[in-house]
Formats: sequence, C-alpha cells, structure tokens
Amino acid sequence: TLALTQRVMSAGHGGQILLSQSTYDLTRDRLPEKAQLVDMGECRLKDIQRSEHLYQLSVPDLPSEFQPLNTLESFRHNLPTQLTSFVGREKEINEIKDSLNSSRLVTLTGSGGTGKTRLSIEVGTQLQTNFQHGVWMIELAPLSDESQIIPALAQAFGLQEMPFNSLANLVTDYLRDKKLLLILDNCEHLIAACAKLANDLLHQCSGLKILASSREALGIAGEVAYRTPSLADSESTSLFIDRACAANSKFSLTDSNASSIAQICHRLDGIPLAIELAAARTKLLSAEQIAARLDDLFRLLVGGSRTALPRQQTLRALIDWSYDLLTEEEKQLLRTASVFVGGWTLEALEAVSEDPHALEHLEGLVNKSLVVTEESNNEMRYFMLETIRQYAREKLFDAKQTSAARDRHFVYFDELSETLWDVYRSADILPLVNSSNDEVENFRAALEWGLEKHVEEAVRLAANFCQHLGWTGKPAEGVAIAQSAIERAKALPPVDGAANMYRQKLIARALFAQSNAGIGMGNIPTAMQASREAIAISRMTGDKQLLGHSLLDYFTATTFINAPDGEAAAQEGLDIFSNEVNDSFGLGMAYLSMATIAAKKGDEVEKQKYFGKLKEITSEAPDSFQAGMFLFSIGMTESAQGNYQAAKQIFEDGRDIFKRIRNTGFQRIMQSELGHIARHTGNLGEAKAIYQETIMAWLDSGNRSAMAHQLECFGFLAIADEEPQRAIKFFGAAEALREKALSPRTEQEQNEYDQSVAQLHAMLAETEFNALWAEGKSMTMEQAIQLTLEHGSE
Repeated sequence: TLALTQRVMSAGHGGQILLSQSTYDLTRDRLPEKAQLVDMGECRLKDIQRSEHLYQLSVPDLPSEFQPLNTLESFRHNLPTQLTSFVGREKEINEIKDSLNSSRLVTLTGSGGTGKTRLSIEVGTQLQTNFQHGVWMIELAPLSDESQIIPALAQAFGLQEMPFNSLANLVTDYLRDKKLLLILDNCEHLIAACAKLANDLLHQCSGLKILASSREALGIAGEVAYRTPSLADSESTSLFIDRACAANSKFSLTDSNASSIAQICHRLDGIPLAIELAAARTKLLSAEQIAARLDDLFRLLVGGSRTALPRQQTLRALIDWSYDLLTEEEKQLLRTASVFVGGWTLEALEAVSEDPHALEHLEGLVNKSLVVTEESNNEMRYFMLETIRQYAREKLFDAKQTSAARDRHFVYFDELSETLWDVYRSADILPLVNSSNDEVENFRAALEWGLEKHVEEAVRLAANFCQHLGWTGKPAEGVAIAQSAIERAKALPPVDGAANMYRQKLIARALFAQSNAGIGMGNIPTAMQASREAIAISRMTGDKQLLGHSLLDYFTATTFINAPDGEAAAQEGLDIFSNEVNDSFGLGMAYLSMATIAAKKGDEVEKQKYFGKLKEITSEAPDSFQAGMFLFSIGMTESAQGNYQAAKQIFEDGRDIFKRIRNTGFQRIMQSELGHIARHTGNLGEAKAIYQETIMAWLDSGNRSAMAHQLECFGFLAIADEEPQRAIKFFGAAEALREKALSPRTEQEQNEYDQSVAQLHAMLAETEFNALWAEGKSMTMEQAIQLTLEHGSE
C-alpha cells in the first residue's frame, strides 16, 4: 500500500534501497548480476500494526554501509512486546494523539477491562518517533503503596539512589531536559500520589508529556480526561473471532454462529477483556452455548491468561478491584442503582436510594468509571454497563437488600406512571412522552416485581404502562401486560366495601387500557370485550369519567363491525362529558364520535356541527392527540368524497402532528392513508413504496388487521399492474390473516375488496383462481412479506 511504501522509505537513509517482503518475493529471482538482497530482519514501522520483513539491495560500486534503520526498534522505550494482535481503535488512537499534541497530560479513563492499558501501549508505540528520548511505561498495578512509585520510575530509567540526593530529585533531574512520553498505567488505587507526581513533573520538566490510565481522572490543571469507550460492534466481533481462533484452531465464523457471536459481544458491552475471556471458552463451548450462558457471566468468564494480573484472569476479580476502591456509601449506592434497567435520573436515584447525599456519591461512581452519563431531553441520565450491573445486583443480593430496593423502585415508577394517565389526554404531552420513552425498561422491571409482590397496586401500573405502549406503537405488548394484571387481580382473595370498590376501579382502568391498545393492534374482539367489562364495572363503581371513555372506546371498536349498540354508547359518552364530567379530552372525542355517526348517515349539517365543536377545542392545543384526530377525520371525509389532493395535504399535516407528539400508531395510520391516496390517484410506484414501509411497521406492532388490509392493497396494485395471479395470492394471504385475527373489514374496505375479487373471477378460470387462492392462504407471514417486496422490485 502507499502507506507501507512511505514508511519503508522513511526507515532508510540517503542512497539506501529497501524492499518490503512482497517486493522481495517478486524480484529475488530476477536480480541483475552481482546484485544481492541483504536480510534486514523483521522491523516495526510507524503506524503499521504488523512487523514488516525488510531487505536492502546491495549493488557493486554503490554504498552498502548505512546507519541502523529508522524503525521503532531503534527508539528507546520499555514498552512490552505484545503477543496478540491489536484490533480496531483507529478512531480512539487518532483522538488520543490529537489530545497529546495539544495537552501535556492525557488520562484514559474507563471501567476495568475496557482496554486502557493496551490502548496506551499502542498509542505509545505509534508515537515513538515523536519523542527524542523515548516512550517509557510505568506499571502501577503491582504497587501497593505510594512510596513505591518513585523507585519504579527510577528503575525504569536505570537510576540509583545516591548519598545526599533523594531518588525523587534524581528522577526529576533526569527528566528535566528530556523530550519524553511517560505512560503511567493503572493509577486508580494510588490516585492522589499519581496526581501529585504528574503535577510536579510537568511543572519542572518542559519536554515531558504524560499519558495516564485510570478508572478516574487525576483531577489536576491542564489534564484532558479521555473516556475509553467500549469497542464498536464490528471491532468486538473481530476481537472475539481473533481470540477464539487462537484458543481453538478449528473455530471459524459461520452463518450459523454469527448471530450468537454478535449477541455475546453486545451482552458483554464491547468490553475487550470480557470478550477475550468469552472467546477463551471456545476451547470447551460453541458460540451458541456461550451465548446461552451469559446470564451467569461471573461463572462463565474465568480462565484468562495465567501470566495476566490476578484481577485480569476473571471478570469478577476485575470488577472486585474497582469495587474495593469505593467508599462504603458509594458501594451502597452502586448496589441500589443496580435495580434500574436502562438507566435512571437523579430524581429516581434519590427516591429509590433514600441517600441524602446521593448526588455526591453518584459523582464518585461517575468519576471512578462505574457509572456513565448521557444527556437525554435536557436531563442527565446515568447508566451502568450490563456487566457492572450484574455484579452490583449480586452484591445487593448478598447484602439481603434486594427486596427493599425493588420495593422502592416499584413505588417510584408506579407513581411516575400515574402521570401518564392524564397527561396523554392533555395538550402538554411531549415532555412526558420523551421522558417515559427513556423509562420503558424501568417500567417493565417495576411491573414484573409488582405483579409478583404487589399485585393490586401493579394493576394501576399495568394500565398506565399499557397506555404508553399503545401510544408508542407497541399495542400487542400493552394488551398482554394488561391481561396478565387483570387475571392476577381477579385471582386475589375477595375483599368487601371500599377495598373492593378500589380494586374494581383499578381493574376497570386496566380493561379500558386493554381496549384502547386492542383497537390499536386491530384486535377488535378483545377491544370490545374489554370495553364492555370496563363499562359494566364503571357503572357499578360510579366512575363516570372512566365510564365515558370506555363507552367511546366501545363505539370506536364497533365502527369496524357495525354493532347496533355503538351509536347509543357514543351518545351516552357525549352526555357524560357534556353534563356530568369536566373533561375536555373526553368531550372532544365524543364530538369526533358523533361526527363519525353523522357522516355515516350522510347528515352533513350534523357532521359539520360536531366538527366545529371539536375544532374549537383543538384550536387551543394545535399539537395534541385531538388535533391529529380532527385532521384524520376530515381527511377521511375528503378521501371518501374523492377529493384526494385536499385529503393528501390533511393527512400529511396530521401525520406531522402525530410525529411531533410521538404517537407512532397514528403516524402509521396517516402514512397508510397517504398510500391509499397515491393508489387512487394512479401513483402506483409511490403507493408500493409506502405500503412496503407500513406493512413492516404493522408487523412490528403486531397489528394483524392492518397487515391484512395492506396485503389487500398490494392485491389492488397487482390488478392495476395486470398481474391477476399475484393479486389472488395477496387476497388469499390476507384472508388467512383476518381469520386468525378475527378481524372484519370496514364497510368501505369491503366494497373495494368485493369489486376486486369479482374482477379477478372474471379474469381467470375457477380452477386456477382457487389454486392460487389456496396457495396465498397457505403462505407464512414471512412468505407474504417477501411477496410484497418482490412486487415492489419488479
């Protein structure tokens, strides 16, 4: 390569001709008479990771004696020779070099095992030519006392103590006029002494630069702290494969083990030492077996190199080293923080830890690289790597504090979830949606604990979390969560009086949330059954607000199957929110329901009356769920009347509102409607592209009803493309899906569908039609999805 050519040229002197190994192989049998190639041996070149075998061309009458090559071997250093290859880290190496160009002290921070030492050695190796007096590394990990630091420095430089002059003065005098890079490795257990040493040397030795590694920064003026990140995914995989091949010569990357290797690297947080320990296990276990045992990391990841420091031979010993350096208060906070999943806020930590000095102790954990920070939605969030969290949870269990900590975690997130209930119906929704998205894993963990230990209270959390999941495009999970909580609550021993009323109100709320999410995933039978139960319980408890919302939910569900009592439910909901309960969201949804009824009846005056009332409400909250629903309803009206250009603009505006308020489900609905508009206006390519996007989104959310309709839309497109055979397969696949989901078509959908099926019957013989229909109906979902992709690519 050009880079290698440049480095080979830099290694030689004026008049000297050098050849790389590849050039030697090409020319050795073609040399002129009396010309010879002199073997210069294996040489390490700047910025070239692997050694390169060099040869010198010797020709009579030309100089053949030169000074030693300008290779890294010719520069003074005490860097240990590495027995394994260095993988990745090009970005980090360049950033650290840049920092050393502009600063005289750079400290690599990070938790144990992130590769700080190996990265320091690699940077030092590449910078040897920049320092006239070399690169020198002082390994501090074996030292147990700060008094041993100066002797270690003196030994590295070959200095001996002399009478009437201290060893510290000798070291300083030696370094005073040197242009030298000093690597101080593993400073964390001697942090104060290392900070003082670095400060003194940098002030007195103008040509000195220091590259330190520590689990926390030294904390002195002029220091650049560089947090050593985990390996990137591709680097993690490369490292695992490299070390696994070294451990087991028969190991190789295959299609069957690739996903397991990726899972191992992801679960190990891209920590190099953990990945190397896992790779060493390939002597005994396949990658699939290693991945299956990752829940017990500390038993799995043992058996590192016998020559490594004891703390680097097992994952547990590695983290023990960091844990033992903490104060007792920091240890307690680390243990408590292990109950959080997916990070936490300072407010949450203060509530769950009950530590009046949580901020101070958290700062200590951050400084010591056991907790990392990340800003999200204008607020700092805190995280532990999964390996650290598993370790801390073990310590929490050993301290017999797990139940108390998880109880407090449940209480905090149960109370936090209660804010979801009302805010989703308010105009000021966005801040809460953003923060709630960050806490999804914590909600799941709290609910899991609550359903096991605090069933009745957990019903409320389940209902609230179900609402959030429906909003963010995961309604299937929401339905399942609500169902689990309802079943457990119903199985509790019976109670009387006020206690029973309280329990029934919680169950009704969960039923309403389940109904809402059921509609979102197209599971109309579940939605109708849940809303009927919620209506019955709310009548019994006298909860008028929940009764009103449940009635309107029931009406929405009936629009898919034309149930006769839907209009009565909508009217009763309107009466409740007009006369008994002050709830503008409920009133707006009631207006929307009545406008839908009027539109179906063809009563334009009545429809416009209710749309006008809804518009008054939404004008005060332009970025709200109701505002988006208003545009959705208007757009559907325009589309039904064939005013497609007007409908397109309305749907785009509505989609933008739902995008701003993070309502994933209705973003998908609006996008699907835009696909229908494109299809109706003859823009078939645009329609295909939209449908290919939305069918994958509906698959992700578990909405089988929407997926079935999307398959039918691909059938309509196939008819337009004069591909009747493909259209019949789409319709057959859609029918199978609707039968499984118990999902009927709407009246408008049924009309277009019936016309298309009749058209297909007229185009093909009955035998061929039936065979193609059966073929489509027998397709798996994966096969049906593949058919849609093939359709778009032709």
